[in-house]
Amino acid sequence: MIQIILGVIIVSIGIFIFYKYPMKSDVRQMTLGALFVILAIILKRLAVMVPFLGFPSLKITLEVLPLIVAGLTLQPGYCFIVAIATDFLGLVLANAGGFPFLGFTLNAVLQTEIPCLLKNYLSEKNEKLLERIVKIVMLVISLLGCLYVFKINEVNISGSMYQVTLPIKFTIFVIIVAMLVILFIFIRYYKNKLRQEDLRLFHLSILSVVAIELTVTMFLTPYWLQSMYGIPFFASQFVRILKSCVMIPLGIIIVYTMNRMIQKVIK
Repeated sequence: MIQIILGVIIVSIGIFIFYKYPMKSDVRQMTLGALFVILAIILKRLAVMVPFLGFPSLKITLEVLPLIVAGLTLQPGYCFIVAIATDFLGLVLANAGGFPFLGFTLNAVLQTEIPCLLKNYLSEKNEKLLERIVKIVMLVISLLGCLYVFKINEVNISGSMYQVTLPIKFTIFVIIVAMLVILFIFIRYYKNKLRQEDLRLFHLSILSVVAIELTVTMFLTPYWLQSMYGIPFFASQFVRILKSCVMIPLGIIIVYTMNRMIQKVIK
């Protein structure tokens, strides 16, 4: 049943996009789209498992970043095609049998379309307002993350239970606070350094990375895993909080840098 609902949602998004934003033949858009698909698939295969505080591993993967850059660079129709192609080709290359779970297809679509819609609809005034909202949201998420970490005493990773001791909790608390401070310093530094045109691109990079990390990584993906494998929604939040502390600052830097390079090439 959930597959049917997800299929209807994805098709509805596609119909809306192609009706609202009719595609125009553009060799440059097609070439960039193909490049983003290739980058996303390569980065997915290059996922790194990093040991962390006695836990088996923290999976760091960057395949979402080319999709975000695609959303900030391409037209909405091309973004939709890039998302579907990335999900389909990734499934084929992984030799996964059976029909694909469409929840992850929806993730890919959102990872391209959210940045694209932000780029098309946000004015400079709204960007500044949303930047303040993002800072507040990050503060709240960090606070809730710290409270969540201090509340749990054990965590399930790959079917095995691991104790979360007090030293581990304090270490994670320090990491969360440190990454938040680094993120705010990074934002302030670039705001004072960049020209107005580059500043808008920087704002869009911040908003896109944070929006996707919160909606896809922290909410949708755990829900899909619960639907597919029965993994409780909050069981994987411990690792996801840690991953988000790393991925948000790293993602903003990479997305902004890639986007700036592409914009220079295009011009």
